[in-house]
Amino acid sequence: MSLRGEELRVYFEGVKALDGVDVQLDPGAILGLIGPNGAGKTTLMNALSGFVPLNSGRVTLGSKVVTVWPPNRLAKEGLARTFQNVRLFRGLTVSENVEVAAVGVGSGRQEAKHRAREVLEWVGLSSRAHLPTEELSFGEEQRVGIARAIATRPQFLLLDEPAAGLNESEGDELVTLITRIRDSEGCGVLIIEHDMRLVMNLCDNIHVLDNGKTISVGSPDEIQKDPAVITAYLGTRKLTGTSVSGETQPHSLKTTRDDLLNINDLHVSYGRVPALRGVSLTVRQGEMVGVVGPNGAGKSTLLLTIAGVLRPKTGSVLLHGKPLIRQAPEEIVRKGVSLVPERRRIFAQLTVEENLKVAAAARKDTHEIAQEIKDLYDRFPILGERRKSRGGNLSGGQQQQLAIARALLTKPQLLLVDEPSLGLAPILIERVFNSLAELRDEGVSILLVEQNAIATIEMSDRVYVLRRGRIALESDGTDASIRADMVKSYIDQLGLNMQPTSAP
Repeated sequence: MSLRGEELRVYFEGVKALDGVDVQLDPGAILGLIGPNGAGKTTLMNALSGFVPLNSGRVTLGSKVVTVWPPNRLAKEGLARTFQNVRLFRGLTVSENVEVAAVGVGSGRQEAKHRAREVLEWVGLSSRAHLPTEELSFGEEQRVGIARAIATRPQFLLLDEPAAGLNESEGDELVTLITRIRDSEGCGVLIIEHDMRLVMNLCDNIHVLDNGKTISVGSPDEIQKDPAVITAYLGTRKLTGTSVSGETQPHSLKTTRDDLLNINDLHVSYGRVPALRGVSLTVRQGEMVGVVGPNGAGKSTLLLTIAGVLRPKTGSVLLHGKPLIRQAPEEIVRKGVSLVPERRRIFAQLTVEENLKVAAAARKDTHEIAQEIKDLYDRFPILGERRKSRGGNLSGGQQQQLAIARALLTKPQLLLVDEPSLGLAPILIERVFNSLAELRDEGVSILLVEQNAIATIEMSDRVYVLRRGRIALESDGTDASIRADMVKSYIDQLGLNMQPTSAP
C-alpha cells in the first residue's frame, strides 16, 4: 500500500501553489521534499493530509480514494503528520500529550499510556514524561511532536521541518531518530527540510518542487548533480539590463559612503525557535545589499525586525546611528524605512490608484503626492494604464511593481525588498530587478532578500549569505571573480555538488 497524490492542483487567489504534482510514498521509504521558497512544499503536505482542499487531482491510500477525507479520519487510517510550529497541549505533561494522540485514533486509556511510555523511550524522553511541556527545551518539544505522531501507529508519517531551530548535533540525533522510527515501525516518511546536509544523509529519494511543479525526483546523489535543481535554487540567468545612468549592475562605489543602517549582534526568536543568531550587517547610503540563503535561514525575519514588525531578544538596529528597536512600524516608516513585503500584500479590492493613495495617507502634502503618483506612472507605465483596475486583477509582475511604487510614496531612505521574484516569469523578474537597480542609482539604499542568488550576487554592491540564522559568508559584489567564488560558496552552503549553468 502506498500514499499517492495524482495531478494535484491547489490555487490560492489565482496563484498556482500546486500545478499538477504527482507524488508517491512507499512503506519503509524516506522521501525528502525540497525546493526554494514558495515552491509549494507545505501546500503539498497539507493537501496529502487533508488540511487544504484540492482544486483538482486525487489522493489515495492504497486502493482507497481519500481526497476529501478530513485529517482526523486520515489519522485513523494511518496518516500522521507534524507541523513547522510544534503544537503541544500546554498544561498537560509530556506523557499526556502523547496519550491524547493515541486516544484520538481509538486506543483505550491504558493502551494509550502503554503506547506513550513505549514511544517516549524511543525518542529519548522517558525521563521527561512527567514534566509539563513548558519545561522542555525546543529540541525536546520537537521530539514530543514526533512522538505524538508515531503514537498513532502510522503507516505514513509526514514531517514538516522537524529540524527547524535545531543545532547540527541535534540535527544528527534527528536523523538517527527518524531512521529508527522507519526501521521499527515500517512506515513511509515524507520530510520537508531546509537543512540539505540532513536531507542528503537521511533520505532514500528526494522530490524537488519549484513554482508548484515537480522539477526532479531521484536519489540524493542524482539530485545534487541535477542542473534543474541548481537553477531552481540559484536562478536561471544573469540580468541583461542596465541602470538608468547606463551603468551595468553592480556599480562600483567610487567614493566612501556613510553608513545608513547598522545591525549588530541581532538575536530573534519565534517563541523558543531561534531565527536569527547574532546577525551583524551594514547598508551604506546609495548602496544595494543582497541577502541570500536557504529557506528558513532567517532572511524575511531580518527584514521584519528592521521594519519593527518583530521584536529582537537582543542586539541593535541603528538608522543614521539612532536606534529603531522598540519603535512602532509606522514610526519606522516615518523615519525613512519602507518594506516591500513577500507576496506583495497589496489591497486586492482597491484600485491601483487607491492602493497608492492609501500608502500616502499619513502625508499632508496633497499636491506633491499627486505629482509623485504621476511620476510613478511614468516609472511603471503599466500601473498608469491600469490605474482604475483592482489590485487583485493585476498579474504577479504588475502587483510587484505596485508594491514597490506604494513603498516609494513613503519617501524611503532605505527600501527593504522581500523576494520580489517570487512567482514571476523570467522576463518580469528582469523588469523588477532593473527597476530596483534604477532606484539604487538614484540614491535609494536597498536591502534585498531574494531567492535568485545569481541575479542578487550580480547586481548587489555587497552580499551576505545567511545560514541557520547566522551570517555564513560576506562578499563585495563588484568583482566578477569574487562573485563567481560567492556562487560556488553558496552552492556548497546548500549542499549541492555542481557548478551553476549560468555563473556571474
